[in-house]
Amino acid sequence: MNEKLTVFNEEEQPMGVKSREDIHRDGDWHETFQCWFYELNKEGIFVYFQKRAEDKKEFPGLYDITAAGHIEAGEGVVMAGLREIEEEIGINVSSSELIAAGTFKQDLSDGNLKDREICRVFLYAWDGRRGFYIGEEVADVIKVELYSFKDLVNGEVRSVPFKSVLTENSSILSIDHLVPHERAYYQFIIKAITENVEKL
Repeated sequence: MNEKLTVFNEEEQPMGVKSREDIHRDGDWHETFQCWFYELNKEGIFVYFQKRAEDKKEFPGLYDITAAGHIEAGEGVVMAGLREIEEEIGINVSSSELIAAGTFKQDLSDGNLKDREICRVFLYAWDGRRGFYIGEEVADVIKVELYSFKDLVNGEVRSVPFKSVLTENSSILSIDHLVPHERAYYQFIIKAITENVEKL
């Protein structure tokens, strides 16, 4: 079923409704919910990524936002987000636990895909007490030390270690393994997590 999404102009004003397929074809601005899980423990600050399933149409097998999705026409941002979190990684989160981190506009155009997103970004402080139960769109969930990830994003290192939270296997993450968000987007996320931790 093709989702119906609200189309926005450059000033983020709603301009109508179109199918997701048509929006990605035409390069219309549309909203997405994005939630980054992070964990603060005695070993440091860790950020969580999902590995997209290999059969995903867009960016299969690459590591991406912990949980994210399009906001359907007429759907509230937070309600859409809570649904996406539960569907993708099996975690039931309340709206009061989400930390609003702001909006980031980005263009993920790649080939025939013209994905111009108004990203409504949220954080979630993960305590590690519950297990992840991934949906069919997700192949794995991993965690990476935040400042190592910052070095990777800034080009100071070529790869960083990560650990799967599902299998506990360890491996190496390079920039090519990530969904190609803009560097400024990843820097925005790192800054948001860092500032939030500093408030604790």
